[in-house]
Amino acid sequence: MQGFNVNKIKTLNAALYVLNHLGEADCHKTFKILYFADQAHLKTYGRPITGDAYQAMNFGPVPSFLYDIFKAAEKGSHPLQEAMEVSHSFSIRREAGVPIVTPTKDADVDELAESEINVLNKSLTENEGLNFEQLVTKSHDHAWIEACENVDIEMSYLNIAKAAGTSDDMLSYITLNAENDQKIY
Repeated sequence: MQGFNVNKIKTLNAALYVLNHLGEADCHKTFKILYFADQAHLKTYGRPITGDAYQAMNFGPVPSFLYDIFKAAEKGSHPLQEAMEVSHSFSIRREAGVPIVTPTKDADVDELAESEINVLNKSLTENEGLNFEQLVTKSHDHAWIEACENVDIEMSYLNIAKAAGTSDDMLSYITLNAENDQKIY
């Protein structure tokens, strides 16, 4: 199953929304809060918030597009003007080698649906108090394990939904949504 197309505007605003709430956070915490929000939205509504491709990395899922944006923000440059403007939405500093992300503007909540904001709030409530190790353990779910075992670094959205206990009917709906999303672009 192909995944969804990344919605760059939603990804940017979802990340800003999380970071506006947290004030600042390390990349790891930001990525995990977004992962669990995407997973919950997928389970309930049949589509993720961001559509970003999650990579199964050592310490859990990492959203590929957002990771690139954070790297560009840290370097202060990006070859694409659009991505450069997006990367200026965040500032990054290192504390003991750990990248700490601070939002430099507010999320445009008009770009996020009410269901997306509700799921982001739930993910924030459930995960902001977890430490690094707890987030690693929690995010090493079935979808992450499956990607690692198959030596396929990109995690399947279907497996992400299955890891959340999504019903068979909703899994069929997710497959259809992903196929339709791929046809749009």
